[in-house]
Amino acid sequence: MAPQAPSPLFTVDGMQFFGRELGDYLAMFSLPAERLPGLRVLDCPSGPGSFVAESTARGACTVGVDPLYAQPLDVLLARGRRDVQHTIERMQLKASAFADIDLAAYQASKLRALDRFAADYPAGISEGRYLAASLPALPFPDRHFDLVLSAHLLFTYSDPAHGGILPDSPFSLEWHLRSAEELWRTCRGELRLYPTTTRWETPSRHAWAERVCERLEALGGRTRFEPSTFARGNHASDSLNACLVVTR
Repeated sequence: MAPQAPSPLFTVDGMQFFGRELGDYLAMFSLPAERLPGLRVLDCPSGPGSFVAESTARGACTVGVDPLYAQPLDVLLARGRRDVQHTIERMQLKASAFADIDLAAYQASKLRALDRFAADYPAGISEGRYLAASLPALPFPDRHFDLVLSAHLLFTYSDPAHGGILPDSPFSLEWHLRSAEELWRTCRGELRLYPTTTRWETPSRHAWAERVCERLEALGGRTRFEPSTFARGNHASDSLNACLVVTR
């Protein structure tokens, strides 16, 4: 008898467009806020989050990239609100697995991030803080950013059979490797990716995270998994709930 495939914690019916606040980024990526001032930062994908606005206010030169930035702000806001609700509904179906998360507070934080994004977006577009682009091809020179951040795309949106949440995912292993290479190409300092675990009911390190490590190490990067304090539900241990850090 063939071994039974791991069960996904939950799935979604498409890419979800919602963002997070600065505090979430600091927790996800194990970043002290005092590191941000003076840095040139890339957030990709950025979504309708408040990180670009909040980090800019703290003295960073931050650029957010997302393919949906090609759409008008009212369309982005409607999509963001819809996707927050959709994700919360999926999480509520497995509420026991998210016992470490107050889902009402979680939802409220996503909507606060959306409001802050909306307030910053018109000026940010004209000033170049928000750009419409997508992996695995970004419109930046080599080693352009001091710090490159990428959350909740790689690994998360792989097919459930591989540990992700998106059935029939277009994001293959080869896409992951090419995208990680592209993020690394734009980085002169440090690349951080989050999360690095599967979204199975019993989580494990996502196998493709190890493959990304191998590819970036072959390109001269030094890799490590750094524990994260971001509460995402069902993480097995601090050693699994971690971001991947790549340095030159």
